[in-house]
Amino acid sequence: MKNFSFIVLLILLFSCGKKVSQERLVTEEDSSIPPYDTVAIDSFSNGATSVDVVRKIRMASQQFQDSLKQVKLKNEEEKILQKSKDDQLKAEKKAEENKKKAEASKDKNALKSGEEKKETSVTP
Repeated sequence: MKNFSFIVLLILLFSCGKKVSQERLVTEEDSSIPPYDTVAIDSFSNGATSVDVVRKIRMASQQFQDSLKQVKLKNEEEKILQKSKDDQLKAEKKAEENKKKAEASKDKNALKSGEEKKETSVTP
């Protein structure tokens, strides 16, 4: 009976001990990986970028800004041209309308003068 209880006690100790050791290994593996990303910190820390790379970045940024300015200027010029074309079209339409009104008024005046001549010739 002593041997049996001793064997049961050993089995219990070994079975409980295995689970604890596995948990310790898992926690050690998890703790070796930081819970945050260190790529940005490592790549932008002092000395991580060379002077040439920084200069290229600044030049590329300046070129990009210049290209944006050129695009804005081009768009503004196109708007101004479009506006001037629209103004010219409006002026031409007004001129045509005025011409039509003038012709219509001439026709009305001609009809009125023709009617007056008829009336004056009938009354003598």
